[in-house]
Amino acid sequence: MDQTTTTLARGWHMVGRATDLPPRHVFHTQLHGVELALWRADDGTVNAWENRCPHRSVRFTLGANTGATLRCQYHGWQYRAGDGRCTYIPASAQGQPPASLCARTFAIAERGDGLWVNLGASAHDTNDTTLVDDLAAPGVPLRSLPFNAPLDAVADALASYALASYALADTRALPASLSTRRDGNRVELGWQSADGAHAVQFLLQPASAGRTIVHGDAACTAAADIDLARFHNRLLSALRRAVERDTQAATSLRGQRVIPVALRSGAESPAKRWLSATVVRREVTAQDIVAFELSAPEIASLPIEPGAHIDVQTPAGCVRQYSLVNAPGERERFIIGVKREPESRGGSRSLHDALEVGARLLVSPPKAHFRLVAGKPAVLIAGGIGITPILAMAGALEQAGVPYRLHDFVRSREHMAFASRLARLSHVQLHAGLDADGTAAAVRQALSDAVAGAHVYVCGPRPLIELVREHARARGFADAQVHFELFANAVSHAGDQPFRVRLQRSGEEFVVPAGVSLADAIAARGMAMPTSCEQGVCGTCRVGVARGEPDHRDVYLSDDEKARGDCLLACVSRSRSDLLILDL
Repeated sequence: MDQTTTTLARGWHMVGRATDLPPRHVFHTQLHGVELALWRADDGTVNAWENRCPHRSVRFTLGANTGATLRCQYHGWQYRAGDGRCTYIPASAQGQPPASLCARTFAIAERGDGLWVNLGASAHDTNDTTLVDDLAAPGVPLRSLPFNAPLDAVADALASYALASYALADTRALPASLSTRRDGNRVELGWQSADGAHAVQFLLQPASAGRTIVHGDAACTAAADIDLARFHNRLLSALRRAVERDTQAATSLRGQRVIPVALRSGAESPAKRWLSATVVRREVTAQDIVAFELSAPEIASLPIEPGAHIDVQTPAGCVRQYSLVNAPGERERFIIGVKREPESRGGSRSLHDALEVGARLLVSPPKAHFRLVAGKPAVLIAGGIGITPILAMAGALEQAGVPYRLHDFVRSREHMAFASRLARLSHVQLHAGLDADGTAAAVRQALSDAVAGAHVYVCGPRPLIELVREHARARGFADAQVHFELFANAVSHAGDQPFRVRLQRSGEEFVVPAGVSLADAIAARGMAMPTSCEQGVCGTCRVGVARGEPDHRDVYLSDDEKARGDCLLACVSRSRSDLLILDL
């Protein structure tokens, strides 16, 4: 950071705009915990004073701007513009007040439409105002917005502003030529989108340790008509909600004597190993489904079980899970299928729109939570994109000579993914375009035809999974014989209550507040807590329970496992009992 930037971060801060100072008004703001009264005299002089009358500390903002002085509401004392000297005391018979009786003043500079204050300088000391002269605003001023969050948390959130703007704009192309630069309390961003070239400048005002005011200006060389102020104000408001939610969660943890950590920040644990993969092949394999082949030097040495999945850091910035389609012998690459979800928050859409051959992205090593039981016959049931792990399982069973039957349920033949791979298998039955009754009848028949001792594997939409589990139970299949995988789980936290947790091995006890996950609370104690889906669908965060009654909210554990109450998934599940003792 150069000397100019260092001085700016230490001294001059934007605290408002010229429009905040209409005639005869007193504007209230805050900088580094100091309350300020900003006002403009009739001769145009701008003033920045501590918002306290020296007499009885009543706020100046409760008083009146007379045009030449500020009059305190309490006893009517008046202080003149410029040096802040008291010029009138109504109850005094001694005439002119002493020269030492002054309001506390600070250096203020007006540049363009911005108001800048330096708490470390007096009202007359503006020698360093050249520091703010070069901060030319890109264009349209944005509404100044207060965030109830520390400045660094706000600055970190603004780093992903361009990607968030892409999601809000609902475009098909990710922003290109992304650039982000932070100098002190100034954040500059630029990107190219379908609308044109965007430039945004944010100036962050540290009102207090836990409150930051964001002043912004934006420009766009747009071919299309775009309401910049409305566009960015919507985006900033959404960003504020997310930042304040995370800050509130961390504050809640501190209140319960839990070591604070950055919750839901999107940052992965340093202990987690990521692979840098390259897209070597891309193919549209069905309507709204694209297959990607990913190459990385480490893949050949990694175990790839049928049914395994990988985590993918998508171009939109979020992490999503995708099952591996790899057939036996495909050891050099990861093969995944990605369906464009209509309600996508940016994950699948960014993969479809931005991931071309040659693109690079981070992926995890394979994780095997949806496993085949060795040597057992199988009924394989897939719905839509759920065919991906089922295909790998069918290939492994066929190679091993184990009896199986694969049932693929799709809306139409155009929605049948990986048709060429399915054609290589010997025991596949396609069910296209069935209604609810037809699907139920086909499931019943598939289970009726199963050979003795067969296990059932199902992946697809939740209604299909529930249908298969219901009919399998009715036909006498034990829960241990029915296996499923689902990468979505709707969990409500509206009724969350705090509960106590004790770690059995150390005896440490703490409280998990409402709105904070058990996994986050454990991680906040400095313990390794692996997570992946954070929806209770993958089983990564499974934890043993020594005593207490879990409140299961996952879709991973079987009914028998939930009934036993000896484990839970810490990312979503909570406790029905006041105290939960974990095997940790």
